[in-house]
Amino acid sequence: MSSEAVRIGVFLCRCHDKGSCDMLDFARLRDFLQGYEDIVLVEEHDHLCSLESMQEFKKAITDNQIDRIILGMCSPNKHLEEFRDAAGEVGVNRYMVDSVNIREQIAFIHLDEPEEMQIKLADQFAMAIAKSKATRPADKVYAVVDDHRCNGCHICYTVCDKDAITMVPDKHGRVSEVSLVDKEKCWGCGVCVTSCPVDAIDMTVYSNREMVAQVDAFIERMRPDAVNALVLSCHWCAYPAADGAGSKRIPIDPHFRSIRTLCSGRADPDWILKAITKGADGVLLLGGKPHACHFESGNIRTMSRMKLIKLLMSQLGLHDNRFHVEWVDPEDPEHYAQVVNDFISELKKLGPNPLVSLEKDYTSAKTKKKG
Repeated sequence: MSSEAVRIGVFLCRCHDKGSCDMLDFARLRDFLQGYEDIVLVEEHDHLCSLESMQEFKKAITDNQIDRIILGMCSPNKHLEEFRDAAGEVGVNRYMVDSVNIREQIAFIHLDEPEEMQIKLADQFAMAIAKSKATRPADKVYAVVDDHRCNGCHICYTVCDKDAITMVPDKHGRVSEVSLVDKEKCWGCGVCVTSCPVDAIDMTVYSNREMVAQVDAFIERMRPDAVNALVLSCHWCAYPAADGAGSKRIPIDPHFRSIRTLCSGRADPDWILKAITKGADGVLLLGGKPHACHFESGNIRTMSRMKLIKLLMSQLGLHDNRFHVEWVDPEDPEHYAQVVNDFISELKKLGPNPLVSLEKDYTSAKTKKKG
């Protein structure tokens, strides 16, 4: 059951790329999607980005009173903004439109394993649906401060490279001053959000709700008979490299699920630790190379922050190879493919996350005690 009434429309682009997208079982995907009560429409188009399909897209939104949209198509770096503009023309907030990259990052790279390709396709849509339900309308991407929670520590003020954060008197009289974000200066990197020690800052888009919803969906759909790896890819660097790997049809092991972040600096240690402590076999964080970050220092902030995860994992008795950070050039798809393949290969050597068996033992012992 849904916690709130939403009306999601899913639009699938078949793209008819012989031997690639044709490998996807759209009928099976449609059956999967129609199992969600929040999805009120599933449409397939041969070329979703065509002028004719775009007009049909806008009409379907209006006719079905759709308020959230998921596109199954090529990379969001190609046509997503066009669809957001079109949805805006018929009254849907542009940030309520998102996509699943079924071409470059599923069909093109998993041709040798069609069944695993189909399972991954469903999983990525499940994660997209969870994100869609958690998304809220926004006017742009920027950070916002909850001045009831802010403790005036100045950390966000210190890490902001755009001077978008100032310290102002606390109108609630709890502390001397609190943070205030100038949304016109904020460039949406999210570094301040992951740096806040009291969770007083969030993003309007790529919010904590949206990102955690995807992690939760990934956890829910983990399989006991397969490697379960989560890959967090920076939108500006690692994600384009992944697209490039798809365009070159570089084979990649399908046993991973992807979440796109605006910057590696937006990746919250809480997401990573949640996935691993709930049984994920490993988490791979991919950002831009040092001194090549779109947000200038997002990856530098990531370097220091992620060292703590390795420490916590060792205290949990986990091999530190279950979490890895790598820097990827957007124009080096071969490196992206190698890093992902090597990571999954390492997880296969390590075997299942030992926390899973410990949880089973604990549950069994608890059940016996009650009996």
